[in-house]
Amino acid sequence: MTTRKSSSRRQPYHGTQAVSRAVSILKAFENSPGGLTALQLAAKLDLNRSTVHRLLSVLEAEGLVTREGSIGGGEARNSAYRLGPTLISLGGLALRQINIRSIALPHLRALAQKSGETVDLEILVGHNVMIIEEVQGEHIMRVGVGDNIGSRYPAHTTSTGKLMLAELSDDELKDALPGKLVAATPFTITDKQQLREQLAIVKQQGWATSWEELELGLAAVGAPIHGRESEVIAAVSVSGPTVRIDRSQIKNLAIMAMDTTKRISRDLGFMRK
Repeated sequence: MTTRKSSSRRQPYHGTQAVSRAVSILKAFENSPGGLTALQLAAKLDLNRSTVHRLLSVLEAEGLVTREGSIGGGEARNSAYRLGPTLISLGGLALRQINIRSIALPHLRALAQKSGETVDLEILVGHNVMIIEEVQGEHIMRVGVGDNIGSRYPAHTTSTGKLMLAELSDDELKDALPGKLVAATPFTITDKQQLREQLAIVKQQGWATSWEELELGLAAVGAPIHGRESEVIAAVSVSGPTVRIDRSQIKNLAIMAMDTTKRISRDLGFMRK
């Protein structure tokens, strides 16, 4: 069997190393909403500037990055890059293909109807949680009046984030938390030791709360979803305004949320021993 050699002219930069570097460039934009220049990317990733330029040109041609206005001058080399439209399309496709969404959705709808509040299905992505499904509550004043699917929030500020962080080992937790816990409100936990103490309680009781820690006036209660191997793979939250949800309702909402996530976990193949 003969193999055809690729033309170096048609494929100026190829191989697994190129793929790895291209992926690292895409990942570098995660915490840089303002965009990055090729020079900034080269410094951030410790790569040669010409290598970064080559890879950016390929990524741009495929719509994976897009070039915007110049930073500090009109030269093309100073142009800022952002993630491109192709990634938005692929991201939406990935979300649609996450099987847990279709399995969980009828249970989320039932919980939203029973509680009257907004219900979210979330996963852990880096330092954040990401909403992958949402069912809005029946009240006029409610959480999630827009399309929040795909939105990300700091994990330490949310009930769902605490549940998923609580399942991590010490080393995994260090990687999952940013260097500094940023305060979203005056009630956000910003001390890592205090957070660890709360995570221990969360793991023991099996549910978590976020009381005005993400946003003033917002309360949330979360419960974990287990996969086939008993690992926590996602979490569900019930959230609403504190003018309607008071602390006396938390335990009842937690019970409803846990009943829901147990059903979802069972449908995903989790069998409690």
